[in-house]
Amino acid sequence: MSNWTPGQSSSLYRVPDWGAGFFSVSENGNLLVRPRRHARSADGHSQEIDLKKLVEELGRRGLRRPMLIRFSDILATRIEELAESFAAAVTDNAYSGRWRGVYPIKVNQQAHVVEEIIEFGAPFGVGLEAGSKPELLIALALLDTKDALLVCNGYKDRAYVETALLAQSLGRNPIIVIDRFSEIELIVAASASLGIRPHVGLRAQLSTVGAGRWIASSGEHSKFGLSADELVRAIERLRREDMLDCVELLHFHIGSQITTIHAHKEALREAMRVYVGLHRMGADSLHLLDVGGGLGVDYLGSLTDDPSSMNYSMKEYANDVVFAAAQACTEAGIPAPDIITESGRAMVAHQSVLVFDIIGVNRDPSGQRVEACGDSDHAVLHALFEAVESIAPDSLSERYHDLIHARDEAASLFSLGYLDLEGRAKSERLFRAGCVRIGHILEQLGEPREEFEDLRKLLTETYFGNFSIFQSVPDAWAIKQVFPVMPIHRLEQEPTRRGVIVDLTCDSDGRLDRFIGDGEDQPTLRLHPWNGEPYFLAIFLVGAYQEILGDLHNLFGDTDAVHVRLDPTRPDDLIDESESDTTSSQKYSVEHYVEGDAVTDVLSYVQYDKRGLGERVQHTIEQALRDGRISLEDSALLRRRFDEGLNGYTYLRDEG
Repeated sequence: MSNWTPGQSSSLYRVPDWGAGFFSVSENGNLLVRPRRHARSADGHSQEIDLKKLVEELGRRGLRRPMLIRFSDILATRIEELAESFAAAVTDNAYSGRWRGVYPIKVNQQAHVVEEIIEFGAPFGVGLEAGSKPELLIALALLDTKDALLVCNGYKDRAYVETALLAQSLGRNPIIVIDRFSEIELIVAASASLGIRPHVGLRAQLSTVGAGRWIASSGEHSKFGLSADELVRAIERLRREDMLDCVELLHFHIGSQITTIHAHKEALREAMRVYVGLHRMGADSLHLLDVGGGLGVDYLGSLTDDPSSMNYSMKEYANDVVFAAAQACTEAGIPAPDIITESGRAMVAHQSVLVFDIIGVNRDPSGQRVEACGDSDHAVLHALFEAVESIAPDSLSERYHDLIHARDEAASLFSLGYLDLEGRAKSERLFRAGCVRIGHILEQLGEPREEFEDLRKLLTETYFGNFSIFQSVPDAWAIKQVFPVMPIHRLEQEPTRRGVIVDLTCDSDGRLDRFIGDGEDQPTLRLHPWNGEPYFLAIFLVGAYQEILGDLHNLFGDTDAVHVRLDPTRPDDLIDESESDTTSSQKYSVEHYVEGDAVTDVLSYVQYDKRGLGERVQHTIEQALRDGRISLEDSALLRRRFDEGLNGYTYLRDEG
């Protein structure tokens, strides 16, 4: 019997590190979600959800795997923590300004996500940031929080500017940020035409560069922002139009997922020099400092400057922002600005979990008996058999070399015609059996040795997942982002296999082979043997960018998605572990169910017509019937399967 414990699984998958208190492993080996962290209900019980049970219950409700689960309470908690971090920094620094966060819609544009951000952010005055005309229209319609800011970034045309100006009449608070010098003329002309005074922001192009994958998007060659010369000319141009009092905000941005706090500090120091300089040029109405995005998410839980991590906390970030602004304004003798952050990734990443099932595994032959050789077997097979049988802890290197030599000799003999196909197959089985034995001994010895690197790769199993990496976690493919991945059950059992995960697409890049490790990412993930029973894996922290960046590779579409909220109104004494399968045993409610794409949907995206395809297939079936190539019964089955396929989920379905 294995002495493996759920606590060991928690450590193995580093749940306490990346989970930020939202996830833990239960005593029965299932993953728990604590959307409000360590909060307890009125009856004193921990507010937690068993993720495996949730997936099963959602399945009984009709949701299909793969499924994306958004935990609304995690989103609310992250917003609250961001607001509380800045509130504490304001208090600690005796700062006279306040925090006024905005959510960049581009990070996750899904309607229910944006609506919940507005709902949960309302007590803290959280607004929205729009980087395009479509996003501006979303914000214009949805953002009804009193005094919340609507920051208008991105490329602009006359229609964009006029829409933002007219939004003031609806009680919105739009600030039109000048990202390019030429936009000044658009704003001046539109303002004069409509007779509406604009709220203007200036985006500074800092020389300070960020840190991490998006370092190229910052510095003097960044896509947006005004140089020092352009900032001075902008002030003079607006002064001539008697619009200098319209300048209310200074904005800068040094990239997404900034990995080191030093980059933030350097940018803040330079930005405050610009802020003070603009004040001294007469921009007395300037009272807002937008520090942009960049607040990272520690996907690895390592607190390092790895591209998938960050070496600082949210509280440290908030304190450094407030301190830098306070120090500069105090020294210059000017009022401290309200601070705006666009920390979208930090708000939404943790809330979303993608759950999928394993549909197959390329197994190793560890459970097979080693085949003895007979008199008719070639000598090379006898050599392989003897090498396998003589494997011992003190001769691993020698036996491994013997196995490789005999395997290569068998392959050469087969190519030359001296070994038949059955003999070649037996050589492969013997070689792999020997490798498995060596691998088991190395595992027991706990000695990772460089000379066996190829052996490790050979023994890696391939787990086939019912999902698309390109659709659901595109950053894992595009920029090699490392996301937390682990089973959500069987965690009381020792995971004895090492595997990589591949998706349903016909693309060799559709694989996960970089996982969280101790100190650095690992090429394999410890997994349990697959026995044909349901085996659920989950990818965590996928709430930022992944849904909107996903593509239709092989025409795999959006997954089913659901919003889950804690339901503290249901007392624990009403929950019975023996409840029937038709009753939920968990304290949650489903707020929104978003049905994933049907095949018909994704076909329409690439200009295929359902009716036209059906007519062509029917025509072909009729021709086959006339030619006697198909029976009436089979033709009916084919047509039924075709129609079911058009209306069905793009992913594989559970026939059970």
